[in-house]
Amino acid sequence: MITLQTVQTWLAAFFTLGIFSLVLYGDNKVFRICETFLVGVTAANGIVLTYHNYIRSSIVTDIAEKHRFSLIIPMLIGLLMYSRLTKAYGWLARVPASLCIGVGAGYAFARRPAFTLRLIQSTFLKLNNFNNIVLVIGVASVLAYFYFSVSGKSKVHSGVSLVGRMFMLVSFGAIFGTGVMGKVSLLLGRIQFLLFDWLKLG
Repeated sequence: MITLQTVQTWLAAFFTLGIFSLVLYGDNKVFRICETFLVGVTAANGIVLTYHNYIRSSIVTDIAEKHRFSLIIPMLIGLLMYSRLTKAYGWLARVPASLCIGVGAGYAFARRPAFTLRLIQSTFLKLNNFNNIVLVIGVASVLAYFYFSVSGKSKVHSGVSLVGRMFMLVSFGAIFGTGVMGKVSLLLGRIQFLLFDWLKLG
C-alpha cells in the first residue's frame, strides 16, 4: 500500500536527482522543472509566512482590535516598494529603502552604542604579538582603501590601499570557503537521503 510518506520520499528523490542533473547533462528540461518548483514553493512559503506572522497580526490584532491606526503609515510606506513594478513611479521605492537603511544605521549607533564602540575598541590592540600586528595592519589598510575623499592619491596611500585589497581578498576567500563547506554538508545530506531513505541501502 502506497502511503503519503512513500509519495513524499519519491517526490523528494525526483527533485533531488532533477537538480543534480544539471551537473551531468547541463541545462535540461527536468532541471528547469525542478528549479521552477523550488523557486515557486520557496516564494509561496515566504508569502504565506509573512502574511500569517506580520500582515495578518498587524491588520487584525493591532489595527482592528487595538485601534493602533498609526501603523497604517508604515504599511503605506512599505507598499511603496511595489512601485518598482512601474517605470513612471519606480523612484518611489527609494523612500522605504532609504528609511530602512537610515533607521538601521541610526539604531545601531544611537540605541546600541556600546556594541558599536566595542567593535571599534577591539581594533586597538597592543602590538606585542604577530596576530595583533596583522589585525591592526589589516584594519588600517582596508580603511585606507575606502578613503575616497583624497584627491591625487600618493604612492604611499596607493600602496596601503593595495595591502587593504589583499586583506579583503583573503577575507572574501575565507567566507567563500566557509560557504562551500556548508554546501558540501548539504550535498552529503542529500546523498544520504537518496541512499538510506529512498533506496533503503543503509
